[in-house]
Amino acid sequence: MGRRYSVSTEAVAVSAAQDLLQIKGATGKILRIRSISVGATDTTEPTAQQLELRCRFLPATVTDGSGGTTPTPRPYDPGDAAASFTAKANNTTPATSSGTVAVLEEWGVHIANGLIWVFPDAETPIVGPSESFTFELLSTVTGTVHLSTKATVEELGG
Repeated sequence: MGRRYSVSTEAVAVSAAQDLLQIKGATGKILRIRSISVGATDTTEPTAQQLELRCRFLPATVTDGSGGTTPTPRPYDPGDAAASFTAKANNTTPATSSGTVAVLEEWGVHIANGLIWVFPDAETPIVGPSESFTFELLSTVTGTVHLSTKATVEELGG
């Protein structure tokens, strides 16, 4: 078993489609995306609507998305070293790849329910060096909604 890290955002104002999270592979490491989640954090219920969500694998030469932030991966075990991989969040310009992009999962969920998805072992996305995984909000939301997101990432190697 490798080292596990959490990559998260808290109560980010979202009003447009975007890459909620982008996990970027590191040299000499393999990453496994173990879980993802998204949920509204407003104190009053947002306008009833569906969130169109998708996970993609981007191989080969990846051009990072832009317009967002760079959250720091946090180890679950405080004795672990800093993560070798990097993450980006809430990029309104999506990441692209020169390779064939694969859609791994796609959902429509009610905003009041959010989504918690644990990948089954046989379907765990693997991200190598120079590759990326994205968790995307494909639809524009009605009004401004505050969303929190999280990915659990396992780093293997070196």
